[in-house]
Amino acid sequence: MRAMKFRNRLLVAAAVFPLIPGTAWACPACMVGDPKTAGIYLGSTLVMSALPLFLVGGLAYWLWRRHS
Repeated sequence: MRAMKFRNRLLVAAAVFPLIPGTAWACPACMVGDPKTAGIYLGSTLVMSALPLFLVGGLAYWLWRRHS
C-alpha cells in the first residue's frame, strides 16, 4: 500500500515536471549583471555557510553551560 502511494506521487511528479517553465530554473542572483548583486550573492553565501556552524556551536555552548 505504501509503495503504491509513493509510486503514484512519483508518477504525478514526472507528469508535472515538463510543465514547469524554463524561467523558473533561471538564477535569481546572477553575478554577471550588477556588481551590487555579486556582493549580495557573496553575503548570502557567507550567511548560509556560517548559520549551521553557529547553531551547532550555540547548542554545544548551551549544553556545556547546562552540565558544568
